Amino acid sequence: MSTLDKPTETAATIEQPKLSSGAAGFFDDLELLKLSQEEAGIQGANEILSRIPVRKPQKHEYFRVRPGDENCFTAVLYEDRETREHYFVAPKMLPLLRAVTDVSVATLVPFITKQKMVGVFPLKLASDATAQGGWQTTAMTAAHLAKTKWIRMQADMALSGYRIYEAEGQLGEPKWPAEPFNELLDLAFKDRVISSQDHPMFNKILGRI
Repeated sequence: MSTLDKPTETAATIEQPKLSSGAAGFFDDLELLKLSQEEAGIQGANEILSRIPVRKPQKHEYFRVRPGDENCFTAVLYEDRETREHYFVAPKMLPLLRAVTDVSVATLVPFITKQKMVGVFPLKLASDATAQGGWQTTAMTAAHLAKTKWIRMQADMALSGYRIYEAEGQLGEPKWPAEPFNELLDLAFKDRVISSQDHPMFNKILGRI
């Protein structure tokens, strides 16, 4: 055998590379990797509400409605068909808006989803121009049930209304924000209050912009 055919001492001592600390097996014991709230920097943290949508709960959302007369308010709304945003109509602007466009009367109630998202649910009411329909009736029923139960509502075109489902699990009681309802409405509508003829949405409706 020639010298070239013989295994060298260096080749005989070569070992397989070792797995790095970031390879498989790092997450074998999750208890060792858990952080306390203090370590994560979230101990005692409270969410600061910065945006509250005005809409009905979506079909996949289980939600609760906050009970109490102090948590409901009937108002006139204008809905922008392009953006689907709701605008609060001040009483003094109601005659002007009704003369040029459609508005709706709605009872506003706060709701919260299982994912802790807070919103304002506009429950449309019958008015001189509109009759009570299946959509309004079933939405009202869902909102009433949601005061004590976790509810999900899903539109059914054949029914001309919403099908209502109650959560089967024990989801616990919702943790409502500390802010009173009037402050939630401030956040919900912000610059979407039509209180004068100078409001951008009123100018848009009249074709000024």
